[in-house]
Amino acid sequence: MSSESPLKLFHCLPVPTGNISDVHEMQPIRMAILHNIILRGFNSMIYYSGEIRPGTKKYASFFGYCGEVMNMVHHHHSIEETLFFPFLESKLGEGTMDGNLEGHEHFRAPLAAFEELLANLRSGQETWNVDVFRKAIYDLVEVLRDHLQSEIETLRPEKIRDQIPAAEFIAKEAEAEKIIMKESSLVTDLPILLVNGDSRNGAWFPKLPLPIAWLVKYVLWPIHSNWWAFGSCDKHKRVKPQFAAYEPSLENKEGTLG
Repeated sequence: MSSESPLKLFHCLPVPTGNISDVHEMQPIRMAILHNIILRGFNSMIYYSGEIRPGTKKYASFFGYCGEVMNMVHHHHSIEETLFFPFLESKLGEGTMDGNLEGHEHFRAPLAAFEELLANLRSGQETWNVDVFRKAIYDLVEVLRDHLQSEIETLRPEKIRDQIPAAEFIAKEAEAEKIIMKESSLVTDLPILLVNGDSRNGAWFPKLPLPIAWLVKYVLWPIHSNWWAFGSCDKHKRVKPQFAAYEPSLENKEGTLG
């Protein structure tokens, strides 16, 4: 069924400027890059939903891809809630992360509604309708995007530098990296970051040893290459032309668009 409504995609969030070698300045930059990966994931689902038909291999592959986008969303917010927010609150003061946690609650209902629709479509309990599918994403992202933007503000270096020594932040980063790598699949979790990544502003993210990057891109990639074809970018994080207009601007040092 073809769509009867106009296509609507979401603009990525502006990326803060700064020195990524400075652990404090890197925080909002990385957060913006991660949040834009999420937005690109939803944009790609919206866009390619107009190109699939039930009963085809492409249809099944599309829902494999959608599942990985949602896994990435959940993993990102789980790391925030279980690791980073408690650490930040312990340094910045009780209640300082309440707004971020409340933001997670605000989009929990539309997130659950979209995931229920996905599950029913995959099982055949729901009949495919591209407009219904896109509306479920719009209902979610219109709430989620505001949260993704506001969350970046809590990590501005001027808000965290004096309260959190660099050495402590670096130690927490190392702890998080070990947990993330232990929980991540080279077959699914890393490719979803690449096909929605940012070769201009985030060529350094995710940080992968060269042998691992090579393994993911050239050995493991074919396992689900039919899924990754639905990404906003290629395996080198180069954005596809149809998504280029929604790529982020850079902020200047004052936090306004430059």
